[in-house]
Amino acid sequence: MVKTKVKEKRKKKGEKTSLPEYYQKFKTYGLPLIVLVLAYFGFKIRNVTSNYKTFLDPDTFFHYEMYRIAIHDWIPKYFAYADPPTGIKAGGYLGLYTIQAVFYKIVSVFGYDPLGAFKLWPPFVGAMTIIAVYLLGRKLHSNWAGLWASAFMMFSYANFSKTYSGNNRGEGPFMMFFLYAVFLLMIYLDEKEWNWRKVLSGALFLLMSILYMAAWTGSTFGVGILLLFAGVTAVVFFIFGKIDALKGFVRDFFPLYGLSLILGLALSYTGFIGIKWFLIFAIEAFIALSVLVAIMLYGERIGLNYSDRKHRFGTVAVIAIIGVLAVYGYFGKDLLKFLGSATQSNPLYQTVAELAKTDWNTIKAYYSVKTKDALIFILSAVGFIIVAARFVRKLARNDLTGHKEIFLVTYYIGSLYLLLLAVRFVFQASGAILLLAGVAIGEIFLFVEEMKESITTKALYAVLLMLLFLPLPLIGAQYMNSIATNTAKSQGSVPSEWVNSLNWLRENSNPLDSATSWWDYGYWIESSLLSHRRSATDGGHAYDRRYIVADFFSHYGNESEQDFEAWELNYLIVWQQDIYKFNAISYLGGAITYGEYRKNPMFQLIPAQYIQYVNESGKIVVYINTGKYAYQPVFTIDLTKGRIIQGRGDIPYVLYVFQGYGLLAYQKIAFSNFVRLAFHIPYSFEPWDAQKLFANFKPVHSDGGVSTYEFRPFAVYRIDKFENGTWKAFYSTLGGGKLPLGEQRLRLWISAFGRDVKDATLIFEAYNGSVLVKREVLAEGVNMNHLNETPIEVNLTVPNATSYRFVLAQNGPLGVLDGPVYVNGKEVNPSYVLDEGQSGELKLTAAFREERTVDLYLRASIVYYVAPNGKDIYQEKFYLEPHQDIVTYVPVKEGISVVAGDNHITVQASMPDGVFESYVQRLYQKYGEDKVVVVRKRVEPIFIAKKEYVIWEG
Repeated sequence: MVKTKVKEKRKKKGEKTSLPEYYQKFKTYGLPLIVLVLAYFGFKIRNVTSNYKTFLDPDTFFHYEMYRIAIHDWIPKYFAYADPPTGIKAGGYLGLYTIQAVFYKIVSVFGYDPLGAFKLWPPFVGAMTIIAVYLLGRKLHSNWAGLWASAFMMFSYANFSKTYSGNNRGEGPFMMFFLYAVFLLMIYLDEKEWNWRKVLSGALFLLMSILYMAAWTGSTFGVGILLLFAGVTAVVFFIFGKIDALKGFVRDFFPLYGLSLILGLALSYTGFIGIKWFLIFAIEAFIALSVLVAIMLYGERIGLNYSDRKHRFGTVAVIAIIGVLAVYGYFGKDLLKFLGSATQSNPLYQTVAELAKTDWNTIKAYYSVKTKDALIFILSAVGFIIVAARFVRKLARNDLTGHKEIFLVTYYIGSLYLLLLAVRFVFQASGAILLLAGVAIGEIFLFVEEMKESITTKALYAVLLMLLFLPLPLIGAQYMNSIATNTAKSQGSVPSEWVNSLNWLRENSNPLDSATSWWDYGYWIESSLLSHRRSATDGGHAYDRRYIVADFFSHYGNESEQDFEAWELNYLIVWQQDIYKFNAISYLGGAITYGEYRKNPMFQLIPAQYIQYVNESGKIVVYINTGKYAYQPVFTIDLTKGRIIQGRGDIPYVLYVFQGYGLLAYQKIAFSNFVRLAFHIPYSFEPWDAQKLFANFKPVHSDGGVSTYEFRPFAVYRIDKFENGTWKAFYSTLGGGKLPLGEQRLRLWISAFGRDVKDATLIFEAYNGSVLVKREVLAEGVNMNHLNETPIEVNLTVPNATSYRFVLAQNGPLGVLDGPVYVNGKEVNPSYVLDEGQSGELKLTAAFREERTVDLYLRASIVYYVAPNGKDIYQEKFYLEPHQDIVTYVPVKEGISVVAGDNHITVQASMPDGVFESYVQRLYQKYGEDKVVVVRKRVEPIFIAKKEYVIWEG
């Protein structure tokens, strides 16, 4: 009786029990609160790495320098520390630095300094992206889809990889702004009448669009996805006869999206947005799409038959074919290059790991809950199928909101294309993959909520489902937090020996000096947190010089000589750990073929117990005995005992024996400059070659496996004296030796590295302490070919003094650019200031160490490689020979007086016609047009004056 009365009361109240009420409130208020908690934990995980004193991501060192400029200038224009001696015109996604500068201005109120705010930014972006994917998932599917998408994003390694503290690249901010832009777009499209929600969401969409375009050069992806979304939506609605839906979509979306493109293009002229070229293309494509839509809507008026689906599809197909032909006409033969522009399309890109094709193991590593289960990726595929099914159902029901599913489909397919294109896009694909994974689980919750059960029962089912899936984010977060913690405990991207070496360089070199190493470390050299010196090549600039540095590292002797003086190089830094990158270095330097690059390791570490010395018939031979096999290398160079043992060459390697271990070096690079400089090996495959190398590259600092050398373009490596009718060597670079007193007849052997001695003056100096006691000109008009060096014979009287120097005085480059370069008032690329046949007023800022009188020239130079076996870079036999040639010097102005520090110089300059064309034609005649690839041309302002090179001290 009592139970019956209770049931009747519940029926009168419309089945409103306490549990359903709480369930609805939980969905309305509880889920957003959970998302905020997820965002908080996502922030905490990403912020774990902020304890490292610099940055874990090498590229972030450069972003920090640009951000520092943006704090003062808002939009960076010029960076002096890359690509010396000219520096670089700032380009790319400059808006990223402006956005971070604004962020700093805001958080500085709470006590953050520039470095602290910079480190805070990526975790903040990660947290805000977690909220964004929830809002978008809720808008496109359901509360539950948004919740689980945000849960996955909270712990996703794919998303973490670009949003942890110390990784301030543009991919993370792009995704954040793009997801918010799409969320606001969907609000705008859902509002059928004009009201404050529609106006506000439309305005905010435009703002977010500008920000996502500004945050990353790859924001072309976002522009392209929305363009694809517009096209697919219009075509699908038209083919299936949803003309009213098509009209509504066109009326709302097209003006707003078109306005976003126009605003983006307008801001690209300020440098804030760096995708001007793509925005122009997108506007042209959008106009073409608008024409297609106009034909769809009004084609019947001109006689087109839209009576059934077949005819409508035929109309679209014909126009699509015309469109493809138009796109091909637009891009010409470069169409496929455009579609695959981020692939390994040249030798340099072949060696970049981020541009490698994505395989299943990579997907498992990034899209798993724990230990490569690929669960998140599999869920996203399920979500994709669900979305496709929902769209078909909406078409059948004449539901006009099908554009939401179309967006999910286009976003997912576009992201998969990027993911499979290259490893570097693993992060960018995470937006769609995590969103669709959330949809897969969200659909289960919707299925429960649509069951024909009481609200109480469905609420209980939902709670059980939450408990069922709860372990996923818990396990994932715990696993991701442990990865972040271990990463933070590691030495970071800059090992301690590098930190020590760069600090030494900062304290012991001139602020205008430059240094180089392999390009991976260029940003460290440039960083104001480390050495703060100019770097000849780095991770984003002077790509042409990578070939030249690789050529130097992977060869020896004349073949390795490059004109580093043209870069005004002062220091070279060599790291032993680059043995693990030496396949790439040897390949780019032309020491090995593409097949060898892929298949033959350049170095292998050998445990001491595998090295066996055997006496065979009174002759000592060396075996590498692994227990199963025993091999004799070509040579064994035992540095512990100072002996060389020839082997029969079972394997094409040379064995270097160090204290406690051995190192196998591939025969082609076994005596390379890198091997000798990195491991301090004085061995010469050719007579005197090591003496010359260590004369031009003087050891000045060593810490662990990092060695720093002072570069001297001209250096004495041997001195002979004439005694008793014969020449006797008394000094060598590695053996040393003292200058004899009194009257002497000497022969100086000068190593001219990569540059000829031209009309030089040889000077002798003697010092007592720091006081010059004698300075004598020994020879004038000295000339020497750097590839065919001959000794210089001199007569001098050596006084009794504390130290002596030989000095070579000849014209050479000096000074560096220290500010933007303008031609006729327009900022230009400082390493290519004038095109052939162009002239104008050249305005620049140059820095010098001391007061001088200098001459200004335009130096035309070219970097190219010759491919003796053809240009197909994927042929096993492909290899290249890098070259750096100075084409000509064009005089601009003589007798310019400069002072120490910055000098503002304005001159008239002109570049003759045909300078490069005629030179390239000569290269074609010499090597064959089918074998020459031009990498880069330069037209640089260069100051030249008489320089005094210290070629010997003792």
